[in-house]
Parts: sequence; structure tokens; C-alpha cells
Amino acid sequence: MHESTIGRPGRDPFDALVDVLAAANRYDLALGGIPIAFVIALVAANVLGISVPYALAAAAIVGVGVIVDVCYLNPPIDQGSTDGPDERSPTN
Repeated sequence: MHESTIGRPGRDPFDALVDVLAAANRYDLALGGIPIAFVIALVAANVLGISVPYALAAAAIVGVGVIVDVCYLNPPIDQGSTDGPDERSPTN
């Protein structure tokens, strides 16, 4: 039984992974960092003997900090629009 590939037939999976990671921006990395903070907290709780609720509370604080930074302190800017609010043509 022969399986056919969808998309580019001779493409290496490693090259596809590199392309996806190269296209990631700051906001993608921030979203990926939140679950990583929880994983690190759980590992630290088991290795260092820290109470799990305290470790998860610390990870939650990190997650809230990342969300505040990404959403409110440095929000995404519309890259497609070059007109400022004063330069737009009025619509009647």
C-alpha cells in the first residue's frame, strides 16, 4: 500500500518545522510560554518539594503577566493600515 503526501511531495518534515518556527512572532511565543510556565512549575514542585498549589499560583501569576503584557502593554498593531485617523477619506 502506497501513501501519497498532501502538499509538496518531496518536502522534508524538518524543513516544514523550521518554516513554521521562523514564521512565529512575539505573540505566538507568548502563548507558548504560558503552558511552559505551568510545566516548569509542576516539575519544580516535584523536584524541589514545593507545594503544588504554590507552584501553580506562581505559574498563574506568570501567565497573567504575559497576558497583560501581550494584550494591554504591547498590543498587536494593525500592519495592513498605513492611514492615520486624520488621513482617512470621509465617507458620506
